[in-house]
Amino acid sequence: MSNKGESVILPSNAVFLVHKVGSSKPGREIQWETRSKTMRAAPDPTHLTTVSTSASKSVKAKSEAADGASWEFVSYTPRKDQQLARRPKDKRKRRNEVSPVSPKERAVVPVKQQPKLSLSPNPSANLPDLPVTLVGHALLYINFYFHSIAAGAYTLPCLMFNPAKRDWFPRMMQDEVWRCIILALSASSLAAVTGASSNYVDSHSLLDEALRQLKARVASGALPSDQTLGAISCLSMWSNEQGNYDKAWIHAKGLAELVKLRGGFSKIHEGMRSKLYRGVFDIAVDLDRPPLIEGLCDSPSTISEDTPDPEVSEASSSECRIPSSLFSIFQDVLQVSTTIEDAMTRNIKLDTTYLYETVFGLYNRLLNCQSDTMPSCDDSLRICLITYIKSIVSTDRLNVTSMNLVRKLQVSIQGCLHSSAPLTRWKLFIGGMAATDRTVEQQWFLQHLATATSENNMAGEDGWKTLQAELSDILWVKPIHETAGYKLWLQIEEARST
Repeated sequence: MSNKGESVILPSNAVFLVHKVGSSKPGREIQWETRSKTMRAAPDPTHLTTVSTSASKSVKAKSEAADGASWEFVSYTPRKDQQLARRPKDKRKRRNEVSPVSPKERAVVPVKQQPKLSLSPNPSANLPDLPVTLVGHALLYINFYFHSIAAGAYTLPCLMFNPAKRDWFPRMMQDEVWRCIILALSASSLAAVTGASSNYVDSHSLLDEALRQLKARVASGALPSDQTLGAISCLSMWSNEQGNYDKAWIHAKGLAELVKLRGGFSKIHEGMRSKLYRGVFDIAVDLDRPPLIEGLCDSPSTISEDTPDPEVSEASSSECRIPSSLFSIFQDVLQVSTTIEDAMTRNIKLDTTYLYETVFGLYNRLLNCQSDTMPSCDDSLRICLITYIKSIVSTDRLNVTSMNLVRKLQVSIQGCLHSSAPLTRWKLFIGGMAATDRTVEQQWFLQHLATATSENNMAGEDGWKTLQAELSDILWVKPIHETAGYKLWLQIEEARST
């Protein structure tokens, strides 16, 4: 309200807010303050937009705008049916009384698959034995593991699920030793990217703590749990990724002994078998050594062991006779390759468990069939089949962990270089794709591929189409291999021009 002597300009049809005087209890009369006050009303907008043709009308409009109208507040008593019911006091709750959820109380990782995990509001309760300085970093490392490392463990887009996320991760978070190992792995991986010294310090501290507790568990003499075996498998895979093959082999050997102590892979939880397969077989495959443990079921063969496939026999007859055991494995690899290509082309999801049991079964057969008496051409095919499987199921780590296979292939393929058969070019191409860029080994494969393609008049885009069709007739998954293959083809063209 205005003070005495003041004029207030109000808009047309204004709504007034007034003070009420007296009680507001239901049933009692409500008295409203009444006061007569002279106020000057604002002119109606319609008058401002109207063009007046009469001087008298114009003067009249101005006088109406200048003269204020007399307004008076009236007394009003609402009926009982118009009165608002009062809300009970216990239901009155201010919004600001609800405490907001702090970032620490939120789930660290949005795991969509069951079981869902959520951290306690107090992070130290989930990571009880970590130093206080590591607790904040631990949340970062857990997220990095889930979204980067675990996601990269299985990269095939046609898989029904990722075991590293669905099966391994929940068990990691429930086991203190395994959790420390994945935190150390994440810290080390982040340090390699960021170069932050704090990440290196965290990685060493976490790994030391994990090894201390792991040694105590093994020394206790108790049967190892699935989580303990998973922790050792993680150490084996980590050392292998770093190229520390001796340490990886020691971890894998210890893991194999503990699996035997448990009664074999059949006694391990189904969701954990893939993790233990990786811990035992990844290093065996990369070093091309017989597996450390028996009892893994071989993949079912699609043809008889003693019946060579006629098509493959014709394709390789100019090189040498391939033993029937390799024909059988070759046919099974071809079936897996065709299934994966069909699934990726038609957007079909494959059973991850069955697919990888088949893959490790093939690895098992290829590693066990090697011998000192095997002809070099046959051995080169065996190594190429191992490398080819890796190029499908371990695309991201092919160039990082395959150099030992590449060097062995480089030696064994020497006896096949005189042949101009498509199978020879396929072997050379697989070796070139698996070799690390700009290494001596890759240059060796590039030079021989340049010679082989020149002899068959393969050049330019048409030459690449011809070569890719030739590779597809042997073993090739176009959605997976085409990009890497074309990159290698450009390098072959460059090597041919120099």
